[in-house]
Amino acid sequence: MKRLLGILAGIIIFTFTAFGAEKTKVGLVLSSGGLGTGFNHMAYEALTKLQDEGEIKFKYVEPSNINEDLQYLRDFASTGQYDIIIGMGTVVAESLKVAAEEYPDQKFGLVGATIEIPNTVTIDFAEQEMSFLAGALSAMMSKTGVVGTIPAMDNRSFNRFKNGFRQGAQYVNPKVKVFNTYMPTTSSNPFNDPATGKNISLMMMDRKADVIMHVAEGTGRGLFQAAKERGVYAIGCDVDEDGVLPGTILTSVRVRIDNAVYSLVSDLIKDKFVPGYTQANLASNGVSLTDFKYTKDIIGEKRMAKLNKIKNDIIKGKIKVSE
Repeated sequence: MKRLLGILAGIIIFTFTAFGAEKTKVGLVLSSGGLGTGFNHMAYEALTKLQDEGEIKFKYVEPSNINEDLQYLRDFASTGQYDIIIGMGTVVAESLKVAAEEYPDQKFGLVGATIEIPNTVTIDFAEQEMSFLAGALSAMMSKTGVVGTIPAMDNRSFNRFKNGFRQGAQYVNPKVKVFNTYMPTTSSNPFNDPATGKNISLMMMDRKADVIMHVAEGTGRGLFQAAKERGVYAIGCDVDEDGVLPGTILTSVRVRIDNAVYSLVSDLIKDKFVPGYTQANLASNGVSLTDFKYTKDIIGEKRMAKLNKIKNDIIKGKIKVSE
C-alpha cells in the first residue's frame, strides 16, 4: 500500500512538473507593413527565438490599417490569457494607451515609441545618435554638398532621425544643405509606398542631393531604385539593408528591436517586469550603423577613422546630440 501511494505521488509530481507550469503567452500587434518590414520582423524573430528555446508561446497579428490596431489589442486583452501584449511603434502607441486604460490589470509592452503608459514597459531608442553618424558620413561622401532625409511621419521619434542626421552632416560640413521631406499624409501607407518614396527621392536628386536616408520601412525601396538609376548613394533604416543594392546603399541606421523585445519578455519571465520608460543608445548597442560590408573600401580608411572617432565622442559625451 505504501509503495502504491509512493508511485501515485511520483506520478502526480511528474505530471505537475511536465504539464503544470504553463509557458508565458505573448501577443504581438505589428505596425503597418506587417512582417514585410524589418522593424516588425525583428520583433517576430526575437519571439520565435524565445519560443524555440521553450520559454514562450506567442501569437502575432498584422493590422491592414491603423484603425485595426486598437481592435487587435482589445481582442488579445479581453481573453485574459496573455501574460504580456506588445505593440510595435508610434503608430500603435495611441491605441495601446486606450487599451491599457481599459485593461488596467494587463501587462503591455511598447517598442519604438516615446510615450509612458500605465502598466506598460516602453522601450525607446536614441535614433538621433546613429542618425548623427549617418549624417556625418553623408557629408563626407557628398560631392554636391546636398543631402536629405525621408521620414514616414512628422512626430517625435521620426524627427530624431531627421534632426540627428542634420546635426551630423553639419558637424562635418557646416555649409552642407540638408533637405527633409515627410511622406505625405495622403499616402495610403507611408511605411510601404515605394512609388511615392521614389518620386520624393527623384525630386531631391533634381535639387542635387546625392546622399539620401529614408526612415520609412518598405517605402525605402523607392529610394533605392532612384539612387541606383541616378548613380547616387542611399542609406537604409531599421535593419541591415546594405545588401539590397551593394555599393549604392552606404550603410543602414539600425534600431535593435530584436534585442529590445527579447530582453523585455525575458525580464517578464524572470518576474522583473517594471513599467516605465527606457531608452537604448549607442553605448548600449541599442542603435548602430552596419559593418559596411559592401562600402568600406568605397568610404576609405580616413573617413572610416573619422566616423569611428565621432562615434566614440558621442558615447563619451564629448559630442551632444539633441533630439
